[in-house]
Amino acid sequence: MESSYSIDASANLIRLKVWGELTAESLMELLNQARADPEYVPGMHTIADYREAYGNWDYSEIQRFRDYLVHIAVPCEVRWAAIFKPGNLAAAGHVLILISEAVGSDIKLRMFEEPAAALRWVRGEDRPEASMSYEFLNGRVEVRTGDITGLKVDAVVNAANSSLLGGGGVDGAIHRRGGQEILRACQELRETCYPRGLPAGEAVLTTAGNLPARYVIHTVGPVWGRDQQPDTLLASCYKKSIALAANHALGSVAFPAISTGAYGYPKDEAAAIASTAISEALSQADAIERVSLVFFSDADLDVFLANQQF
Repeated sequence: MESSYSIDASANLIRLKVWGELTAESLMELLNQARADPEYVPGMHTIADYREAYGNWDYSEIQRFRDYLVHIAVPCEVRWAAIFKPGNLAAAGHVLILISEAVGSDIKLRMFEEPAAALRWVRGEDRPEASMSYEFLNGRVEVRTGDITGLKVDAVVNAANSSLLGGGGVDGAIHRRGGQEILRACQELRETCYPRGLPAGEAVLTTAGNLPARYVIHTVGPVWGRDQQPDTLLASCYKKSIALAANHALGSVAFPAISTGAYGYPKDEAAAIASTAISEALSQADAIERVSLVFFSDADLDVFLANQQF
């Protein structure tokens, strides 16, 4: 039997079935095949079944695969479940090493002995549903952790790239869950209004497709170290998104943390800019009743709370 992969786009999941001798090169080759598949989207979770695999890795192989994991990491948590059978110490041993070595990336690895538990974990069913939230500006602003794609609000803001055609992180999650209707709307915008892409600091409105929200507001944040006047551009993302929502009589808007992932904007500086921009925008947008700032992790939330200027 040869090792193989399958992609379940609806579940945001890659499944790997690994047979025979397992090396760093063979596993990277299998993953590259999956990443080249048209259904692959950056940020997909993975279940790797090693129960029929064997092999011992030397340090160079461990290091090579660790570097590969960090290279393919996207700015959101990706879960990798490794399934092994009791006694399969060779496969289990090197995976345990990878768990300890894959530092600095957002890839989380865990080992399981049966597939059902692995599936529950990659789906995030182990996460507590309750989330602590904080309010500012007399309740007009809510700050919390959570999954922005699951919020039933008038508009969710997408931290898009200039192509408007999807990407990693929040952008990929919104396109995956929202479906092809969002992509078609973005393609139409590219063909009619933005043939060269949406500029940084601008915002546009589309359908939300299959999301619980009514609309998606796409805005492009600045790339830290590349774009000039990044503070002005970042503030513009928040101000123009809120103004756009107000112009369409939308009462509730949810934002992710714009530009602080792959675009590298320092999270402490972004917190001060975002909170100031939101305060200024809301002072001129009475129609907006609620702005939610939704962070992926408690650590990101803590940084924001420590540096916000509401």
